[in-house]
Amino acid sequence: MTESHRLHAAQIDGASISPAGAFTVEARSAPPDVAVAELSGELDIAATAAVRSLVDDSAGGRALVLDLSRVTFVDSSILKELLRAGAELERHETRLVLAGIGPVVRRLLELTRTTELFTLVDDPAAAVALVAA
Repeated sequence: MTESHRLHAAQIDGASISPAGAFTVEARSAPPDVAVAELSGELDIAATAAVRSLVDDSAGGRALVLDLSRVTFVDSSILKELLRAGAELERHETRLVLAGIGPVVRRLLELTRTTELFTLVDDPAAAVALVAA
């Protein structure tokens, strides 16, 4: 599954500006019963439906690993989705692992004091090894 979102270029006083809100959600190869997805770009409210769909599709498996190493922006709507994902997946006995936490995501988790609510791993390969053990 690959979902991509790009807004059209906006015009301000006749000048073209770069679009905000560009993100991708891409499934990656993984062992059986483990879902791995790379989220990249600017994760805001526009990305919530894609994240929710990914979580719903992963429920009932062994684990969902989210690679966040290429995230350039994250807001509270995605934090809410991650918190919801943790609770939802726990009900299905599916483990949620956040991998590749960069400074942008780490800052949001630390500011909101939610770091301890997630399993954080340095990179996706380590996360897959953790859930496959």
